[in-house]
Amino acid sequence: MKRRLLDRIHDRAWREIGERLKCHEGVPTVGAIDGTSSSISASMPWASICSAFADGRRESHNFRRNVAVRDVVETVGPVEGRFYARRIHEWGSEWLGDPAVARIDTWGDPIRWPGLLLGTPGAFSPTTLRYLATALWLKNSDYLTHGLDVIEIGVGFGGLAAMNALVSGTITTLADLPQVEHAAMRMLAENDLSRHARLSDGHGTDPAHLVVSNYAFTELSRDVQNDYFEKHIRRASHCVIISNAAVFSGSIGGRTDDDLMAWFRSEGIPARLETTNRLLGPGDHLSGVRMIHW
Repeated sequence: MKRRLLDRIHDRAWREIGERLKCHEGVPTVGAIDGTSSSISASMPWASICSAFADGRRESHNFRRNVAVRDVVETVGPVEGRFYARRIHEWGSEWLGDPAVARIDTWGDPIRWPGLLLGTPGAFSPTTLRYLATALWLKNSDYLTHGLDVIEIGVGFGGLAAMNALVSGTITTLADLPQVEHAAMRMLAENDLSRHARLSDGHGTDPAHLVVSNYAFTELSRDVQNDYFEKHIRRASHCVIISNAAVFSGSIGGRTDDDLMAWFRSEGIPARLETTNRLLGPGDHLSGVRMIHW
């Protein structure tokens, strides 16, 4: 897929401005992935900065502007942001003016883009728009109704858990590295949403209604994928995985999309693999990102 010149200019402006506005404060030096890590992010500064935030050694000021966060979770550019904004207008445009959404969007001081360029009433972090669009897609696709339990594998700073709480009143079990779970819980508490989430060790034995993983399950090694499958996915009623296996499975020792589909179906799971979906944006198509769901 050839990108439009305007889109290339737009993203170039985002990168240049991002270089000037991003924050390097408190970023530790860590080694590169050596093939033995459990996940792509486990060996990155992201894990360390989450630990510092969870432990109270740093505050939320400029958290989402920090390079360690931008490299892992604050990754959506303005072209993708405009795509997600169009989906939000289709699925629930009123949320773009909701004060609770605005509070989450500004938490952590992310780099935000003008509404005129995104097609939104005001400035937004493009990453916030992805979380909101995903929450609305889950609701409108009947994967979520009010108050259901969700298990999220790979929680970032808690953005999707927050949006699912607002849109669908969900309670999300956070499944990630311990320091990331605790950091996300602190973020949710600072936005008065702590009652809508729990740490992974607080999840009971009942099967989850939905397991969701936004670009994370396919950044895990096979052993960790096996563990999450046995703990959470096998007995869940539904599962949605946004898969970037085409990008990361080789470097982390995880499964390809074909491997995942063969695995799930061998377990009797009616998984579907989609290369096109209303939630998959132009950048997803360029990177070979797919959706696996049932």
